[in-house]
Amino acid sequence: MAIKNRLTGPALEIALTTANSAAQAWYGYDQGVISGILISPHFIKLFPQTKKSDIQGITASCFSLGNLAGCLCAALFGDKLGRKNTLRVGAALSTIGAILQFSATTFPQLIVGRVINGIGNGFTSSTCGMYQAESCRGPRRGKLSVIVVLHNVVFYCIASWLTLAFSYIDNSAQWRVPLALQLVPCFVLCCMLPLLPESPRWLIMQDRREEAHEALRRYLGKDLPEDDPIVLNELLSIEEAYAIEKQSRISFKEVILSRDRSSHLKRLFLGCGGQFMQQFGGINALNYYFPIILTENIGLTEFMARVLTGCNATSYMISSGLCFWMIERFGRRSLMLSGLGLQCLAYVMVAIAIALQTQAPFQWGAVAITFLFFYYAAFGCTWGMVPWVYQAEINSLAMRTKGSAAATATNWLFGFVCTQFTPTGIRNIGYRFYIIFAAFNLLFVPVVYFLYPETANRTLEDLDEYFDVDSGHTTIIPIGDKASKSTARPQEAIDAEVRRVTAADKKVEAQKGQITHIEDIGN
Repeated sequence: MAIKNRLTGPALEIALTTANSAAQAWYGYDQGVISGILISPHFIKLFPQTKKSDIQGITASCFSLGNLAGCLCAALFGDKLGRKNTLRVGAALSTIGAILQFSATTFPQLIVGRVINGIGNGFTSSTCGMYQAESCRGPRRGKLSVIVVLHNVVFYCIASWLTLAFSYIDNSAQWRVPLALQLVPCFVLCCMLPLLPESPRWLIMQDRREEAHEALRRYLGKDLPEDDPIVLNELLSIEEAYAIEKQSRISFKEVILSRDRSSHLKRLFLGCGGQFMQQFGGINALNYYFPIILTENIGLTEFMARVLTGCNATSYMISSGLCFWMIERFGRRSLMLSGLGLQCLAYVMVAIAIALQTQAPFQWGAVAITFLFFYYAAFGCTWGMVPWVYQAEINSLAMRTKGSAAATATNWLFGFVCTQFTPTGIRNIGYRFYIIFAAFNLLFVPVVYFLYPETANRTLEDLDEYFDVDSGHTTIIPIGDKASKSTARPQEAIDAEVRRVTAADKKVEAQKGQITHIEDIGN
């Protein structure tokens, strides 16, 4: 038997997580590479137009526009292609874009390469989290999804140190080699995909029950038999949840008007809202321009800016890794709320420090740098991870591809807005630029508290039950609603799963009875 059909349980889980982590890595790597390349002498010598703040913004942000286009394409074709083929298309496009970038001799070629690379990343970034969430065992879904998203930060850190290392090379390899190395995660992804079965839930949606059964058998444990109760109950629960969804399926117009029983539009907005709040929490205002902020707002040398960017990326990676232990224990809501408070504090202190820097440049510069590091540490273990996990969990099976793509597209759209105008904001309004993001973080606190239900320790089908119009849960979460806020799996979710499995069992028994009856007549 081929190795691709032998992997089960933990080994298959590792292969799945490795593939999706490689798919997620491109985004972080691009942020780290571009932030270092934009201040590289040989890059500026070949592309002197990037010294202008608006062209600098276009150079960084056109990647986000490409991602937006890729997400929209994934929404249109993702359900037809399947999770694996969508990732393959994204990998192929990203490879073409990477080659165009590191071989660029003209500015238009560089921009075209970044846009194509972004389109490919749009396919992969909107699919990898969904593929992970649909295939993992429920109790481990949050932690493994964090590992996937964490590679965004890991590769941001790697890219930051690589651009420092290659800054000592006195030719165009100073920036070409770091851009070429983004092909490494692409190679890893393409090697891992043949080892993996498709998403069981996508297979159910395509009426490929036997393949879904086999995929679940392999994903849910090591060498489980096909008739294992764990496998059968999970299969029946997914089938019944999807059957209920199909029975109540209505037109897209009625979904937009919120006339469906599964609250598709509300769930889509929750996923998109998480990504909107992540971007206007201020992360991309820093990621793409951290060295420029250090040189222009704080007055550091290029070398010190590169070193501190690498150090910050390392602490950012460590804090993001902490989310692996925090996301199931503290839940999605608690991390989002605490993150907003800490990020608001960080931006207020950065604004104060930069405003007062003329009075004591060294002391207030140190304060600004400290709270920039503090912001990244707070963001890493909260908003850096949670929106990507949340968007993959919150949507129903029928809407998961479109919902995940819409949420990721929201990330790229508003990432483009922040990335495009940050250089101008840094140079023209100084410390007031940071107050804008402090205000946004504060405003988002009541939004999360009253609109975002907890998803930790729930199955994806539990969330379908929660958003059903007959569940009794309202859009605005009451202060006393424990089921919406608890990190433990609510009893109502456990009871609903029992009902789904029982209903599915009865259907199976009824079908068996019909077959037996026909055979008896034939005899």
